[in-house]
Amino acid sequence: MEVSGAEDNGVSAENEQSGTNVETSEETEKKDSNAMDTNTGMENEEKVSTESNEENIKIVDEFQYLLERSQQLFAGLRDLPPTGSQKQWQPYFKRTFEVYTKLWKYQQQHRAVLENKEYYGLKRVEIGEIASKIAQLYYHYYLRTSETNYLQESCIFYQAIHERNYFKETSENKSSALMIKKLRYYARFIVVCLLLNHYETIKQLMEELNLLVDEYTKVFKPSDAAEWNVVITEISNFLEADKKLLPTDLDGHMLSVSSRLLIDKTPKLNKDGTPKLKLQEAILVGNHQNQMKFSELTLDMFRMLQLLEREPTSADKQNEEKKDSMQEDQPNDKTNEKNTMRRINPHKYLLHRPSFGQLMLYITTAFKEISDNSALLLFLSADGVKHIIKGEGQDNELQQGYSGGIATSTNPRKTEKTETSEQTALTHCLHPLDLVPFTRKPMFIIIDSNNSTAFKNIPKVFNAPLVSLMSPIEYPGNINDSAHSGGLFTLFLHSPIKAISFISDITEMANDKWNECKNKIKDIENYISDLYNAQATSTGNLDKSYKRFIQDDFLRQILVRYVLCCNILQFNEQFKDASHFPSCNPPLPQTIISDPQIKEKIKELITLMEVTDKYNFDDTQAATNGTNSVPQSAS
Repeated sequence: MEVSGAEDNGVSAENEQSGTNVETSEETEKKDSNAMDTNTGMENEEKVSTESNEENIKIVDEFQYLLERSQQLFAGLRDLPPTGSQKQWQPYFKRTFEVYTKLWKYQQQHRAVLENKEYYGLKRVEIGEIASKIAQLYYHYYLRTSETNYLQESCIFYQAIHERNYFKETSENKSSALMIKKLRYYARFIVVCLLLNHYETIKQLMEELNLLVDEYTKVFKPSDAAEWNVVITEISNFLEADKKLLPTDLDGHMLSVSSRLLIDKTPKLNKDGTPKLKLQEAILVGNHQNQMKFSELTLDMFRMLQLLEREPTSADKQNEEKKDSMQEDQPNDKTNEKNTMRRINPHKYLLHRPSFGQLMLYITTAFKEISDNSALLLFLSADGVKHIIKGEGQDNELQQGYSGGIATSTNPRKTEKTETSEQTALTHCLHPLDLVPFTRKPMFIIIDSNNSTAFKNIPKVFNAPLVSLMSPIEYPGNINDSAHSGGLFTLFLHSPIKAISFISDITEMANDKWNECKNKIKDIENYISDLYNAQATSTGNLDKSYKRFIQDDFLRQILVRYVLCCNILQFNEQFKDASHFPSCNPPLPQTIISDPQIKEKIKELITLMEVTDKYNFDDTQAATNGTNSVPQSAS
């Protein structure tokens, strides 16, 4: 309705008044209607708010359930048996991975609600704790499977925690419990970086860890301050012992060296009708009293561990660079399963100072897992135990087999008081004959000890492949041995270029020349590998145990580097006595161990390294050393 003036329409005052009343009535109706709409809107808003609150409470409840469930499963990991087949522990790991995947994605999707103090008040340090648990889960899975892709995943999570400062609040809150969690995070991250050879990252982490321990000690005056200082000392000494063996470039930076197996192509071997042998299980024992260690890992164990793993492929590295696992990672995804199938490493048990009973338990378990076409590697890095048999029965083979070996750990509280120190040593000792029952299946033994030759005559009662590689039992006076900075024999098997640099006193080298030396050593290794292949034919005289073991890439590389080690030490002027050289059983043919082309190639390498003054390639001198230095005979 349109409202106009009275003069134009001739409308009376009465009608005008009536129109006014009508308008007033309509306005009243509109106001009542608006009031009703407002009330309805408020009711709707309250309803929506209530529904939203209920939804947010459900989100918090689900998060708390997943968090509690994940913590329960993670705590249960420590109850899993340390030995046993994959079927026994993998289902549990799978469930744990699944719950942590849900938890991680859930807190990402509902971060705003969870961070709201009205509902939960999720803190960054709590997100860091979840991420740290996932990193630990990957690390433990790596220890179980020996697959380095899981180790890399662990590192990615630890690195993201560091970059995003998830534990920054621990210092601000002045909480000793939170500070301990942060210190443990640093220690675990350093272990992972150590296994991946990320030395620059370790350097940064060590600087930060030192400051944190100082802060922790000053602020809280804790009872465990000395323990954390021991941790720092162990890490520092471990890194220093390993670092001093590696030369630097002309700018003072550590030169690069590959620590893991990298084979472009596995050589084709002449088939003799037997199935291909594979290294399936490895037991690495470290029991040198004075050898550097960190986190129950001695230097020798650390080096051998990496030797028994394949170098990550370029495809794996590209995938690692492309993804942000803190946002998209799924711990149990199918990609990882495919990678595992593509790059299989032998399963490893790491035993630091085991008792005799523990060692036998692990050997028995590994023996149970392998078949006639898979092998068990036993690496023994330990102090020797020697016993001279007197009187009757000196030639008795049984007594000789129990006349000493390598030391195992002992508990003084459980030692019989009536035992002499010699009896105690012999009781807590792995003797050669202790291994005979397990030689029913293929066994490959490496002994780095001052009593390694005790294992030179393990009776071959059964027809399964059996090989023993034994370190020198002594070293020249000017060669600092193994006990402190790791065994020289193990170092040769782990990285020949580091071992050669060490005994040649090389502390600095131009980067280009270093790479050239690495290529030269690779060429020598390939040549030795071809020699094995040539002797593995029906016309060759290579023992059948070696014929089987060279079918595996890892064992083949170890055998190749054993020959390289023998030859390098033979020509080095410091090594002269028979006890200065490694030995093996069964004997290797002279056509492999003393091939003239190996000598020429080593001579070229030593010339390239500019350390010819420390080596003697004269035939007369070589023959003088060589009678003992080519210790392929175990008799």
